[in-house]
Order: sequence, then structure tokens, then C-alpha cells
Amino acid sequence: MSSPRVLLLTTYYHPVLGGVETNVRRLAAFLARAGFDVRIITKRVYADSPRDERIDDVPVHRLPPVGDRSPAGKWLMLPFAFAALLRRRREYDLICCVDYRGIGVAAIMAGRLLRRPVVVQAGTTGVLSCSNWDDADARRGLGPVGLVGRLARRPLRTIYGAASAYLCISREIEEEALTCGVPRARIHYLPHSIDTGEFHPPQDQERARIRSEEGWPADRLNVLFVGRLSREKGVLDLMEAWRLLDRPDAHLVIVGPDMPAHPWDAGPRVRELIAQHGLADRVRVLGPRADVARLLRGADLFVQPSHFEAFGISVIEAMATGLPIVATAVGGMLDYLVDRDNALLAPAQDPAALADRIGEALNGAALRQHLGTRARATVEALFDEAVVFGRTADLLRTLAARPA
Repeated sequence: MSSPRVLLLTTYYHPVLGGVETNVRRLAAFLARAGFDVRIITKRVYADSPRDERIDDVPVHRLPPVGDRSPAGKWLMLPFAFAALLRRRREYDLICCVDYRGIGVAAIMAGRLLRRPVVVQAGTTGVLSCSNWDDADARRGLGPVGLVGRLARRPLRTIYGAASAYLCISREIEEEALTCGVPRARIHYLPHSIDTGEFHPPQDQERARIRSEEGWPADRLNVLFVGRLSREKGVLDLMEAWRLLDRPDAHLVIVGPDMPAHPWDAGPRVRELIAQHGLADRVRVLGPRADVARLLRGADLFVQPSHFEAFGISVIEAMATGLPIVATAVGGMLDYLVDRDNALLAPAQDPAALADRIGEALNGAALRQHLGTRARATVEALFDEAVVFGRTADLLRTLAARPA
């Protein structure tokens, strides 16, 4: 079966950093290596980003409006995405829309008009059911179960429900699709995956060398957080837990971008707390980094304190590196994290419980070794990129080969 021409539509793409963005970039590169003709359409976040360029030898085209990541960004891009899909209709056989809030409307409507299959992948729960509108509606005085709330959601649910296939990165999202009435044949459990060659345990003396290069203390346990400095990622809970721990023998490294102009931006508050509690010698904020795989190999422990998490790609990266994990028991992470087998789990939004689990991991070298070994084995069994992306490629070929 020949490989189709695939257009990947995603609101954000490299150099924007995040789990969804990382995974779609890997998918694009994998499909290109597998012989697919792949192209990316995405939002132009930064004014100095080129309108057109090649990343990993895949063409990337950026659309207006220019602006930082925001809740409205996925919707403001919608008309531009729809126009681009129509204008470039001779360049693709299939549309794959990643994190389809907002832009999925453009993808599905263009696909219906042009008689092209459309595959969608949600980056979080609540997209297909529109339950992620509940908070916004509550602020407007609209109840989700009331007449106005139902009427507001009905057209969007109808459009979202017309996709050719649904790629579900968690069992929770899979169950949501079934509950919303999507036929079982159109639902495919395909979690995010990892390149286990890029993300691997450190070699002899590599951990010590990385710490020396980064200026991390050699005589302390280095704990790593990787993610957006956003409230829902639990970074403020982590700061409170770190204050409660009061461990001079441990050093926290925070890696990830701020969220300027976003209501959940926690970066400024993180820096305030460091100064307020005199934690500068025990907490380091690095900002966004492109060498996360290397940084993971320099750490002793990984913490993911999210309030909710559809999947948790940074957790998988840490597990592939053989790091012990402390995480909150939420969302898609429960598909693969087992308390005291490959992770220590804490309730979400509970800094005291989080501090307790981190302290337990810091106190037990044998426990850390056990959790790290089991973590790597879990990734090798469930999330190897060659297997998961291979199944995705097979699905895309099958859909493109069907009559319109």
C-alpha cells in the first residue's frame, strides 16, 4: 500500500515547546522517514518566525494571527486554517488535526467539502463532549445542563463528531468518545510515544559530567520538573511542597517556558516564592531547554505534580531515562503509572502529600533504583515510538485508501 500525502494541522509547533508539540514533531519526522509526503500547517506564534521553513526536512507553513499561546489562539486561527486547507487542497490526501479544539472545526469542514478523510487527536479530555467549556460558561452565567448551554454546544459536538477517526492518547479520552456516541470502529487508542534511543539511562559517569556542566551540586540529590510554568501543571504546589520539605541535601531544577499573557501563567509567582522563602540555593529555574533528554540523564528524581494530565509526555521521557517518578494520580498518567511499582503517587493539589512522597523517594536509594528500573521497562513495553507510530502510519494508509 502506497503512502498518502498527509497534512498535519496543529495550533502550535516547534519552536513552541510542550508535550503535544513534541509528539507531533516526532510523528511528522517518523512519517517522512516512512515515505509519507508530510507538511505542517500551524500558527505563527512569534513575529520573527518565518512564514515558511523546513524542520526535520518537513515543510512548515505558519498562519496568522501572530501571538503567544492563549486559550483564544486555537479559535482565532480557525478561519485562516480553513482558507489554507482549501487553498492547498491539491497538496494532500488526508488531514490529521492534532489537539483539535477550535482548529478541528476547520479541518472537519474542509475535509467534508473536499471529500478527504480527517483524523483528529485530542490533547486533553473534554474536547469532544465540550465539557471543557464548563468553566467559561459558568463565568458567563450559563449552566452546562441548561437549555442555553446545551444549544451552544450542539453545533460544535456535531462537527467534532464527523471526523473519520479519533486517535485517543488515553483510555479516559477513549471512553469519552464512546460515551459521545462515536462508533467503536472510528476510535483508536494510540498513546504518545518515545524514542527510546534518544531517551535512555545515563552511561558511566555521564550523570556526574552533566551536573558539572550545568553547575548542579554534586553532593545533593537533583530533582527535576519539566513542563510549562502553568498553574495546571502543579508547579506552585511543587514550590510549596519544596518549602515544606526543607531538605538542604536536595536541589530542585525547574525546566520549561513561562506562559506570558495566559491566565494560568505561574512563572512570575514561582520566582517570587523562591525569593520570598530564601530558596535560591535550593531551586533553579532554567526556562525552556531543547536538550531535555540530556538534562534528564543528570537528575536523580522526576516530579510531575499536574492537576490534570491527558497523557504526560514528559513523564514518559523521564521514565525512558530510568528516573524514579513522583506524580499526581490524575488523568492519562493512571494508564501507566502504578503506585510503588514504577512511581510514587500523590493526590493532586495536595502539597503536603506531594512533599511526603518526594521525601520518601529522596530517603530511599533502593526504592529509587526499583522505581527507575520498572519505569524504563514500562516505556519499552508500551510506548516505543517504532510500534506506536507504526500503527498510526498503518491507520493513515488505510483511511486514505478508502473511497471518498
